[in-house]
Amino acid sequence: MGALAPMSESCPAKGKKRKFGGRYKMRKLLNVMAFFVISVLLVSLVSAAPVSESTLGSLVADHVTVMVNDEEVDENTLLVVEEGEKLEIEVELKLPATVKDANNQDVAAKDAKQIEVLARLSGYEYSDYVSLQDASDVFDLKAGTKRTVDLEVTVPSDLSNGKNTLRVLVFDRNSEEIVKTFVFHVESPRHAVGINDVYFSPGETVKAGRALLVTPVLENYGDRTEEDVVVTVEIPALGVKATEVVKELEADERKDVPEMFLPIPATAAAGTYDVKVTAKYDRYETVTKTATVTIVAGEMTKADKVLLAVGPGAQTVAPGKTATFGVALSNEGTTTKAFTFDVVTGGDWATASVSEMLVVLSSGQNKVVYVDVTPAVDAPVGQHAVSVAVKAGSETVQTLPLQVNVAGAAPAQANDFNLRNGLEIALIVLVVLLVIIGLIVGFSRLKKDDEEEQTYY
Repeated sequence: MGALAPMSESCPAKGKKRKFGGRYKMRKLLNVMAFFVISVLLVSLVSAAPVSESTLGSLVADHVTVMVNDEEVDENTLLVVEEGEKLEIEVELKLPATVKDANNQDVAAKDAKQIEVLARLSGYEYSDYVSLQDASDVFDLKAGTKRTVDLEVTVPSDLSNGKNTLRVLVFDRNSEEIVKTFVFHVESPRHAVGINDVYFSPGETVKAGRALLVTPVLENYGDRTEEDVVVTVEIPALGVKATEVVKELEADERKDVPEMFLPIPATAAAGTYDVKVTAKYDRYETVTKTATVTIVAGEMTKADKVLLAVGPGAQTVAPGKTATFGVALSNEGTTTKAFTFDVVTGGDWATASVSEMLVVLSSGQNKVVYVDVTPAVDAPVGQHAVSVAVKAGSETVQTLPLQVNVAGAAPAQANDFNLRNGLEIALIVLVVLLVIIGLIVGFSRLKKDDEEEQTYY
């Protein structure tokens, strides 16, 4: 049996284990030191990063006062406003010279810079299309001073009745805004009519000598039915006007006014013209909307010259009776022309007819055509517009405006024959005068040409 190895011979493995344990402790210590160094670096980096500083300074909500329509309001005030009402909002910012610190000690107040004030209504369905806010310019406010900002917001005419919110915000680029919230109650006014839209036919561009058809759209925003709303359409620069009466417009009702005819004079200069639409309701209340149309020159040449005359321009008849208008045509051009007639009454209140639908005139010829307008037995009493478009082919030579006044009682039947004869005589005289004027002008030109041909020695 061999001798046992000395105890010291088995110690190297044990000694290695001890050596490894010391190396582990050293690594752990290095890790802790590295973590400490990284933490210190991170803290220094965070300290060095720029911090957004508030520019509202010492300005707080208590320094902001709001008045609406000359009445001071707070967040406990319930405003009552009407649809369509204009809100005059006055915001006063008053920054004192000193403020209290955390220890309730007086310290100098900080100036407020780059301030903006905004007033905004909420809860409107169509806020994407209609602006319901107003904002101030950017300004500064020094400690110990005050400033008043005037803003204006209009309550939409179709805003839902009930509670809504008005917010006033004071803010800068970086700070949390100061918000003042006011609850108001929306009510419909007793009487309120608006002109929502104005439509034109054939469009917003029309040739001189043609008719412009105008269709206004009314809406009753009030809570009362309006009766006999008088709607007037006019082009002031041309002196043309048309009127219609809407018998009844119920609350919250939207209604198209029957087409109104504005004859554009053939002599109207090309350009852009204002079209003024006015609705009169509740006796004295009026609302106006202005649109624009563009008039372009007609295409009539000297060879196509046509003289037109109408008589009379207005007549009064009873329902069921006939108003007769005479239209005289004289072809002063150099070519034969064929004329057609298009009569528009603008509704079913009357029927219209023409004595001759097609008239062919050689150069220098003239003709009288009769237009009969017969109001229905239940036609509304009052003024009605009728237009007669005289066309040469597809081109409108001129649109003639006529007016029929529907009266309550029938005129004497004996006057019918005399009226027609009188019209015919008057129009024949008119045509003769036109021919005489043409002859005078012709002789004058002939005489002038003869004088120019003479030679003087």
